[in-house]
Amino acid sequence: MTEHWFIPRHEQQEIVDALTEVPDIMSDLIAASFTTLRAANWNPKVSTGDNVQPLPYNVNAVDAQDRLLIELERWVLWLADLRNMPQPKNTVVGYAEWLQRNILLLAATDGSQSAHHDITSEIRHARRATNTRPAKPVIHAVDVAQARNRLLNANGCATLAKEIGIEGLTRVRISNLRSLGHITPTIDGRIPIYRVGDVLDAHETVITWKRKKEKKKEKKPA
Repeated sequence: MTEHWFIPRHEQQEIVDALTEVPDIMSDLIAASFTTLRAANWNPKVSTGDNVQPLPYNVNAVDAQDRLLIELERWVLWLADLRNMPQPKNTVVGYAEWLQRNILLLAATDGSQSAHHDITSEIRHARRATNTRPAKPVIHAVDVAQARNRLLNANGCATLAKEIGIEGLTRVRISNLRSLGHITPTIDGRIPIYRVGDVLDAHETVITWKRKKEKKKEKKPA
């Protein structure tokens, strides 16, 4: 295939990475959409004056699903029409998978220059509208020792640490520990995977600037 790309190589990869998240984002959006529905008591109410009753569903989550569908569909139909290709199932996930498979063709087609911005921006918006945090591992006190041997990415390590009561271990903290050579990924791929015990030990051993400041205050005479 031609090496003349209308979407640079690094942006192609970023589009694919973003599209890979779409099935999980859609699941979260659907769950978020019905959170208010589950909590509703279904008693009919009349809104008068300023006493406006909330809608029995999450408007932001529903809107994000529609926006994501429209954006992905726009690029799929555009490329399929230009290249005379069969169209996929008209679902958000179906469009996302189709665009992943045809990313090189998209990148080689004049007019696709804004695809990176348009697609990744809409996926970021959808992710924010889920109003959810990454799934938390279920960790009980008796399982802490076993948890140390788990292999997780930075997100997973930070979430697990919070679950077992360890403060200050964030993604940024883990990134800093790695860049300073205090931890090394067990699997050093596109998404580094760490042994949880190594991360916890480094976090405890390497004192942060904030903790140093607190220790100085403790030693200061009254």
